[in-house]
Amino acid sequence: MTADSDAFLACVTALESEAAGHYDAAARHALNAGDTELEAFFQNLAMLARMEANEALGGQKLPVTACVPRIAPVEMEKPRTAVKVISDEALDLFRSLERALELKRRSHSYYATMAVLAPAPGLRNMARAFAHDDAAHLAEIERWIARLTA
Repeated sequence: MTADSDAFLACVTALESEAAGHYDAAARHALNAGDTELEAFFQNLAMLARMEANEALGGQKLPVTACVPRIAPVEMEKPRTAVKVISDEALDLFRSLERALELKRRSHSYYATMAVLAPAPGLRNMARAFAHDDAAHLAEIERWIARLTA
């Protein structure tokens, strides 16, 4: 592996690990709200994120020399108001979907950029496939948001 491929794999690992953790938490929010269909959607996204990280690594461990970037989480606070307009469960679901959308946009942007700029054809092909998958997931998340807010 080259330093460029190590950096790419480190970014894939960081992006997909963060996403998988969020999707697991979002699945719990959906379960708590009684939305088993949304729970299954989030569980599927978590599984796919782990699969993408594993695919990128080809079943191998990330090289010790690769520096996994720290991705700053987006903070989302609950509104501080005495009047509750919607339930905490609905708010948690909406925030989970917003965060999922932001995570997918970020990873899609990274993969689409790497599909053009990666130095190795294999990395460009992998990034292209990941960007394609993320574009489909973005559309799914947007449909869930539309459904929840309708």
